[in-house]
Amino acid sequence: MIFPGDSNGNNNFTNVRYNIHYVDGNNLDPHLLEFLPPELRNAIIKDLNGSASTNSEQEETPRPKIKFDYKMVNCNQDLKVLTTKLKKSKIKQYGLLLYGVSGSGKSFYGQWLAQELKMPFIKKRASDLEAKFVGETEQNIKMAFKEARDKKAILLFDEADSFLFDRRYAKQNHQASSVNEILTQMEDHPYPFIMTTNLKDKIDNASLRRFIFKIKYDYMKPENIVAGVKTYFGKEYKLTQSQIAKLTHICSGDFKVAKAKIDILDDGQYSNDLIFEYLLKEQEAVSYTHLRAHETTLHL
Repeated sequence: MIFPGDSNGNNNFTNVRYNIHYVDGNNLDPHLLEFLPPELRNAIIKDLNGSASTNSEQEETPRPKIKFDYKMVNCNQDLKVLTTKLKKSKIKQYGLLLYGVSGSGKSFYGQWLAQELKMPFIKKRASDLEAKFVGETEQNIKMAFKEARDKKAILLFDEADSFLFDRRYAKQNHQASSVNEILTQMEDHPYPFIMTTNLKDKIDNASLRRFIFKIKYDYMKPENIVAGVKTYFGKEYKLTQSQIAKLTHICSGDFKVAKAKIDILDDGQYSNDLIFEYLLKEQEAVSYTHLRAHETTLHL
């Protein structure tokens, strides 16, 4: 049971957050919230679950400049040319859909773009937005866009397929409602927003029209691998053509992991063969994981 009000019995919604008492709050029936005044309902939801904005990543204070190597990225858009034109353009109302293989640097480009445009960067994950109470996910989505508008920031949604999924496959009405909410917000948002996903095919078709730029990320080509070795390990290191030919399913994220392993396990003693060995191990590990996931999907 819920008792709003102060000690004198006044219904003071302004300070309701401090005057609410829950009896067996863990078993509170969420349907009861639908019958409460909006101010009280929102205060209870906030108390029970916390503010979604606390889990977002944003640049409140200046951070060291990040470095981005265009030559490491294999996608269907020249990111160097695109970034240069976006910096020159006075138009800031556009969306970017970055999709493709995992670990290819999609979210990192969003952070880099924010730096180049001299705008704050806000990142939201699916876990920041999804909620257990009816209507709360939509509210979290609305607040995320409002936060970006207030701060004139680039807003990035990671795992976009989690909340932009095809509404034809929605199991409950509120799931379709959350998709509708995010589409509405995207339509009128005045600043750049970015969605990243590894599963573009699961995204609602209507949402694709909201994105001015649709950029596909793929595994690295030989020239990308050469650039990756130089960027992560130094220009003095080079893999042979036969070694590069075996790295057919490698991404920039694999370079980051391989470097970290050599730094930890081999005291940072790089060599061409050691670099190749660790990159190959990462490729085999990720390929096995993807194969198992594919097999599981087929069995379902």
